[in-house]
Amino acid sequence: MSQWKWNKLYQISQIHGVTPWIREGIRHYEEDFFLDLKPSLRQHFEEDCTEMTEPPMLQELTNPMLNHKLQQLAEESGMEDPTFNLLLRLVNIARNILTQGISLRQLVMLGVYLRTTRDVIEYEVLKTWIKRLDMERMARLEGALLLVLFHFTEREIRFTNAVVNKSIERTASDIFQLTEKKAADWYFTQGKSIFVRTNDSGAMMWHVKQSAKYMRYYPAEAVTNFVKNFAHSMSHIEE
Repeated sequence: MSQWKWNKLYQISQIHGVTPWIREGIRHYEEDFFLDLKPSLRQHFEEDCTEMTEPPMLQELTNPMLNHKLQQLAEESGMEDPTFNLLLRLVNIARNILTQGISLRQLVMLGVYLRTTRDVIEYEVLKTWIKRLDMERMARLEGALLLVLFHFTEREIRFTNAVVNKSIERTASDIFQLTEKKAADWYFTQGKSIFVRTNDSGAMMWHVKQSAKYMRYYPAEAVTNFVKNFAHSMSHIEE
């Protein structure tokens, strides 16, 4: 692999927080003659402090009706239930897609969880829960991304009937166009005049387009998710 590609891989791994997995892969193949990784760049991978740990998962949706259903499921099953835990992962990825875009790190962790708990997941129950949350299309998107990015089999994603098409392939390629600028927070401020302005109009427009782009996958949540983010941004206005 060329040095340009190695540098690009390092940049992507930093943006998506997947450097630890890349580092493990490098260590596994370090004796490979064709690895061709410069010592200076290898050092960057080794010095990265990112861990494989997971951040706390949000147990909520912004749509009040859907969130009520989610909380009912939480009470019925409990956080220790592997099937409900998988549902929460799908929910968290869905919210992140609508807000920040598709996170490669979240998809990696979803894939790892699926392959380590597949024998204890109640897939028919999970399908029922996904339908109850009106999340079938979003679940299909997440499943299709596992197929195209990590070569999962259909049997490994039995919680949905995912299909890989040109639209999914374009979506997968968009992941690697994500930059820190796009994921930046945006909010409104008010100066001495009566006019309200945004701290970053580019970031704001990106969030608008992001919500519109994935609305068809989860329309009920996409609208309330955007409204909540908009309201949060307005809270920065100084009276």
